[in-house]
Amino acid sequence: MRFLKRILAVALALIMALGYTMSLGVYASTANLRYFERGILSDGENYAYYVLDKDNKTIYLTGDGSTNGHTPTYPDASSSPLAGRSDVTCIVIEEDVEYVGDYVFANMKSVDTLEVQSNLLSSSSNMSGKALSGCTSLRHIRGESSFLSTDVMLQVVKGAVNIASGNWLSLIANGINIVKEGVSEDSLSNEVVHAMVNDYIMTGEEIFLGDLDAAVAVCQAREQEVCYWDNQYHHQYQGHVSRAPSCTMGGELMHVCSVCGSFYVEDYGYALGHDYVSETLYEPSCIKEGVSKDVCSRCGDIKLVSIPAKGHTNGRWRTLSVPEQSQSGYVQCFCADCGEPLKTVNVSIFSGTLYKYKVGLNPSDNTALAVAGEYERENYASSAVRETTVLGDDEPVGTGCKIYVSYIPRNQVSEIYTVILYGDLDGDGIIGTEDYSILSGQVYGTDEPMSSSSVLRRAADLNRDGVLDAFDLSLLDLQISGSKAVNQSA
Repeated sequence: MRFLKRILAVALALIMALGYTMSLGVYASTANLRYFERGILSDGENYAYYVLDKDNKTIYLTGDGSTNGHTPTYPDASSSPLAGRSDVTCIVIEEDVEYVGDYVFANMKSVDTLEVQSNLLSSSSNMSGKALSGCTSLRHIRGESSFLSTDVMLQVVKGAVNIASGNWLSLIANGINIVKEGVSEDSLSNEVVHAMVNDYIMTGEEIFLGDLDAAVAVCQAREQEVCYWDNQYHHQYQGHVSRAPSCTMGGELMHVCSVCGSFYVEDYGYALGHDYVSETLYEPSCIKEGVSKDVCSRCGDIKLVSIPAKGHTNGRWRTLSVPEQSQSGYVQCFCADCGEPLKTVNVSIFSGTLYKYKVGLNPSDNTALAVAGEYERENYASSAVRETTVLGDDEPVGTGCKIYVSYIPRNQVSEIYTVILYGDLDGDGIIGTEDYSILSGQVYGTDEPMSSSSVLRRAADLNRDGVLDAFDLSLLDLQISGSKAVNQSA
């Protein structure tokens, strides 16, 4: 009888599958979808699975298809994950269950039907008399005769409905309906229950909402694969790098089963990122951007990158217009990089301006930059001037030249130095034969005598004795010949 019903169930499943494939469009009809809750009862050593058909309020207790189900034994009526549930009216013990322990279905007050497909009579199989403790609504028991004609079932029913008698007549008197004709027409086939458990083992998803025929087909197809048995794959994967990491992409490691060819791909290293080497194509200026070419040393990628303009840098202040007692001059600050004038400030000589002599020049290094540069510092401008002309940086500074030092924040000329270069009598900044001729004319009286207050006469008195004589001429001769330098420090 039971075998015939299984055949009918399989035939019905095929008919449903055919109807599914011939349905209109791509989408499955919602009528084919069934809602299941799935889970496992385990204490680490004993395992059994359950499938709850939410539509029919029926729970199926089963093994995993490879191993018979063996539930834990719970210590009390509240310990089982299923205890006390009110959304179940029927419990089906599948044929591959070999043991149902204490309190597995305790206090499920809505259960009125127990269907036993498993032979719980053998020496290795059993069902605890406390398995359905507190299921006080239990009234219908279904199963083949060989499954029900045992004291085990009597103990289960007594434990469920709390009656003292232990024979079938007493149970019937209490409203217990015992049907010994096998599996109910409403029960799911073993194939469907197995597919639900198998899918749960593979996915770990406790909820299933889908087409039963499709679920069975997927399970059966999976079990036909050569590397699949005992509810898991046993692939023999071998890995190789299918794509090495590059600058822009991570690598891939492909694992291929040497038995069936199944494969999967996983990440293998992060993207390396570009390793750019920079080359400047156009240098930036103070006001214009530059351009660099960056080339990746690994992949050759090229990008052009703008280099920001540097901006002007405050450089030296220079006197461009020489101030006089009655007329102001002006100074300018120039960019240290490009020479562009940045600021212009008027400066004037005032009553507090200091007038000094400048001595101690080095005749071999007396350029305007070297001499006037001694006075350059923050907020000060200094320049060498011959008469009214500002000397260039490389021009020599000689006797009679002036060094103007201006304090910028107050627009004032703070100091004016008159230069004395001993031996330079024509003021050109070079000690030479022209100066020797001038001094000879003064010593021997062939030329008009210089004024005693003249700065040129001071430069001619090389030994500083107040007299222009042969001693001065001799010292100048030694300076010119390179035998002995004139003392410039006094």
